[in-house]
Amino acid sequence: MSQKDTLSAPPAGFVDSTRILQIIRSLRLNIEKKDSVTTLQSLAGNVLVRQGTTLFYADSAIINQFNKVMQAYGNIHINDNDSLHTYAKFLRYIGQERIAFLKDNVKLVDSKGSVLTTSELEYNLNTQVAVYTKGGKVVNKKTVLTSKEGEYNGYTKDVLFRKDVVLVDPEYSIYTDSLLYNAEKEIATFIAPTTIVNQGRKIYTREGYYDLNKGKAFFSKRPQVIDSTSSIIADEMALDDSAQIGQFRGNVVYVDTANNVSIICNNLFVNKKAKSFLATEKPLMILVQDKDSTYITADTLYSARLSDLPKDRIVPVLTDTSEGYIPPDLTGKDSSMDRFFEAWRNVRIFSDSAQSVCDSMFYAGTDSAFRLYRDPVLWSSDSQITADTIYMFTKNKKIDKLNAFFNGFIINKVGSNQYNQVRGNTVNAWFNDGSIDYVRAKGRAESIYYAMDNEDGFVGMNRATSDAIDMFFEDRKAKKVKFINDLKGVTYPIRQIPPDEDRLKGFNWQESRRPKTKFELFGL
Repeated sequence: MSQKDTLSAPPAGFVDSTRILQIIRSLRLNIEKKDSVTTLQSLAGNVLVRQGTTLFYADSAIINQFNKVMQAYGNIHINDNDSLHTYAKFLRYIGQERIAFLKDNVKLVDSKGSVLTTSELEYNLNTQVAVYTKGGKVVNKKTVLTSKEGEYNGYTKDVLFRKDVVLVDPEYSIYTDSLLYNAEKEIATFIAPTTIVNQGRKIYTREGYYDLNKGKAFFSKRPQVIDSTSSIIADEMALDDSAQIGQFRGNVVYVDTANNVSIICNNLFVNKKAKSFLATEKPLMILVQDKDSTYITADTLYSARLSDLPKDRIVPVLTDTSEGYIPPDLTGKDSSMDRFFEAWRNVRIFSDSAQSVCDSMFYAGTDSAFRLYRDPVLWSSDSQITADTIYMFTKNKKIDKLNAFFNGFIINKVGSNQYNQVRGNTVNAWFNDGSIDYVRAKGRAESIYYAMDNEDGFVGMNRATSDAIDMFFEDRKAKKVKFINDLKGVTYPIRQIPPDEDRLKGFNWQESRRPKTKFELFGL
């Protein structure tokens, strides 16, 4: 039987059912009875078939109404209740199970405009799950995802990508073996080792998610971030790229390669825009140098730009202002100096050449000076320096000179119970290759000095006061004392030193507070 006119109603015997393939129209229709139960309907030209709320368009089709199987050719279009539209050149449709097998230029478009293209697709209309295994691509606005295998869920808008997965966005590129992507919310969820590339930055993670719309992400299972100037690894991290901030938790290791600074802690906040960080929970800062790195611990460590300090917070310039001193240009050629570090509570500093403890610390890049506040103590070899405030200057990241303000006191141990001592309102010290070379005390200066013979045996002890006292060192030991103006003193033979005369007022040898090794700062 044939019919040339377009069909506008289903033939007799057809009923509108979600299981029946209802012919809505066709330019031609042939019916061929194969056996007692099998009848094939061949349709050609502008074909439209309905099953429930699903419409099937094609150039031609063959329908077996007994087993509800349809095979269609040409310009295939499946309109699934106006929520999903699928296109192809070939379709085999199992009506009982509502499963479509599509081939050749397959395209699936959802109501939000996401487009899936592939060469072959299996689409379950009941579950709205579409599966491809021979390579596919999903385009969602400006985001393009490709993989060898994929599974799309039309209800949740989730796409599970597998094998050679690549996500390309104007801001990010993502490479992984498996990825879950929600096309509606634009969220990528990571379930396998993944590399994210963003403007020179690389992120390595095994678990987490990235909200491409909001620029926010969370990663776990020891992720790592590497860019041109730094790297961070932690147990987990949260990033907000729109605000350029991040929080890093658990066994954090932050390496600033531009400034040769490393941070180890359990909680770190980083602001890339402000170029600042805040480290808490047993933080350790390492100022890296080939032979003598400096290690700093405290309850809290913070670093930012000097130019961002509040105007009411004045940092004293500790550079010699004589002979036409010119302040550094923090926004121009001297911008590398636009940096400060702060440490609060329980500050401990260790290097091979010097060690220190205090309550708080401030370091400025403009003068390379450590400002140590509240009960500071500094040790260098067998010498100890204390004061109300200590300024420690560095050169090439080694201690170069030191100013101890108010109640300055230097003690140099020379025997089991013998100490050279110098105290004054201020004590200044100069260093050579990290060791004390020369000390000057001024303002009610006092000293105790042990004279020694050529075989380093004690000869006597001198106790004196003067307007200023200079002490000179050789091989890390005090070798000579010079008194300037108004000298008053007495020298005792070594065996005739009166009790309590071998200590200046305020003497306090604090070796027990001294960090002995860098491993103490790690808590080892």
